[in-house]
Amino acid sequence: MNGHDLTVRHALLRTIIIVAFAILVVNLFHLTVIRHSFYQDQALENRQDRFRVKAPRGRIYDRDGNLLVANLYIADIIVPRKCLTPAGPDSTLNRLIEWFGLDRYETLDRLQQQAARRDQLVLVPDASPARIFTVEERGRDLPGVKVVTRSRRQYLFGPLFAHAIGYVGEVNQAELDTTTSAYAQGDYVGKMGVEEAMEPALRGIAGIKLEEVNASGRIVGQKPIWVRDVVPGTDVEVTLSLRLQQRLATAIGDRPACAVALDVRTGEVLAAYSNPSFDPNLMSGSLTTTQWNELISDPDKPLFNRITQATYPPASLFKTITSLAGLSGGHISTTSSLEPCGGGWTYGNRYFRCWKKGGHGYLDHTGAMMNSCDTFYYQLGMRMQVDELAAAARAFGLGSRVTTEFGDEVKGNVPDAAWYDKRMGKGKWSRGVLMNTSIGQGELLVTPIQMAVVAGRLATSGTMPDPVFVRTPAPVRRQPRPLPFRADHMSWVREAMRRTVKDGTGRAARLKTVEVAGKTGTAQNPHGDDHAWFMAFAPATSPEVAIAVIMENAGHGGSEAAPVAGAFLSAYFHEDEADSVAVPVEIPEGAD
Repeated sequence: MNGHDLTVRHALLRTIIIVAFAILVVNLFHLTVIRHSFYQDQALENRQDRFRVKAPRGRIYDRDGNLLVANLYIADIIVPRKCLTPAGPDSTLNRLIEWFGLDRYETLDRLQQQAARRDQLVLVPDASPARIFTVEERGRDLPGVKVVTRSRRQYLFGPLFAHAIGYVGEVNQAELDTTTSAYAQGDYVGKMGVEEAMEPALRGIAGIKLEEVNASGRIVGQKPIWVRDVVPGTDVEVTLSLRLQQRLATAIGDRPACAVALDVRTGEVLAAYSNPSFDPNLMSGSLTTTQWNELISDPDKPLFNRITQATYPPASLFKTITSLAGLSGGHISTTSSLEPCGGGWTYGNRYFRCWKKGGHGYLDHTGAMMNSCDTFYYQLGMRMQVDELAAAARAFGLGSRVTTEFGDEVKGNVPDAAWYDKRMGKGKWSRGVLMNTSIGQGELLVTPIQMAVVAGRLATSGTMPDPVFVRTPAPVRRQPRPLPFRADHMSWVREAMRRTVKDGTGRAARLKTVEVAGKTGTAQNPHGDDHAWFMAFAPATSPEVAIAVIMENAGHGGSEAAPVAGAFLSAYFHEDEADSVAVPVEIPEGAD
């Protein structure tokens, strides 16, 4: 090859390199300058985003397999918090308010409340198909607006199980700060009853999806890039019976009251009803601040769980424990008679009245229990020490929490000498406090579920386990401590309670085919009319079920609370209501 040819080849190579470089420069200019906006939009449109997928909450069934709580799947229209930034009439939020015909001020107020605790705001909860279609159709013009599917708790029987099963509500900041990372803003958690007690099982484990999305946040990929599967919440079976709960609620009606029934063989709660009640569906829906304020300011206190949180003097129901304390301490026998009842008894310069103004006359111990004679128990109480009565009460679980599931359960109060010393000062109180305590009045306070436990432990000589509300997943069943009372004394109390229903103040709880044992009581109420108490178990000689009923401001236990227990027991034993005598019968005026 001569020098001329080499020069030509070098020139050709330089030309090729220059042309290629020029093409590269032109393309680079085209991409970075001319097509810059296009590719910037494409880059914005296609990116990866991480989505948290909430786990469906476990369902709740009654002991017979009836579905009580389900999940209803709905769609919410969500807007980002930045939508609240002041803008003109053409802003995304203003357009949505106009399209959907929403009240502007109410909507903005509701969104502002949400914005204090979350980034994604629910503009339209449980949106209609038409509104969902509007968002989907105009999605490119609504940046950040999306439709999110979620499950909403559905309580199939509304107020019937509200306090026992509870409800769910949105997790608050305090709960987010104190719980594990299992929760995120917008999650719902159990707030009362079984929903709260079984939260770890019911809530499940959220899943995660990594998706390709466009600028509006809508998924554009055919399938997720990566997935961590959801673990659904565990279904829960409660010990409650729909049939028995309905019967109990019907018997109580619209009166303020509470009743708890237990299977004495297992401690399982068969029914637990607190009235007034509320609709828990409101809590898992779109409850407004106004609605919440109305609920918490309602003078009837519908949110108040009387089952485990209300305390009352046990009244004459406590006479069963006073008798056992007296028998155990050797202060009296089962056949003893004390001074006759003339309508009351004098201690110091005070006269303590019996409920029967004309007096009961001479009564032995059994007769005093059957007729609930206050005068007899005043005398018996004064034979004992304060701490003797307190110890007997605590042996039955009074003064302590009797469930392991409900963290909001209150203990009540069992006053002993140390309590009076602290409250009134050492040496500044007298043994006269025994006059009130011996008949279940004064500073002694109990909850309805505690008195159901007392009835159950009397029925079983103390072998009934602590109450449980859940059957599956299997709960921790806590066995009671043995009662410190002789078997023959326990048997005598059961017989006296049987005769109380057969011939005494508890006659309104009688059934036709099953013998019932029970005790009436009337709790003094300094704020209004007296409260009516009744506790019972049945069958009297081979107990299966126990119940405690309190009717607030209703008067006398024999005429007001005993019929409610009778109606429940009639349903439990499948007696024909027409054949049952669990209806009001003639009770002496003022009867306990």
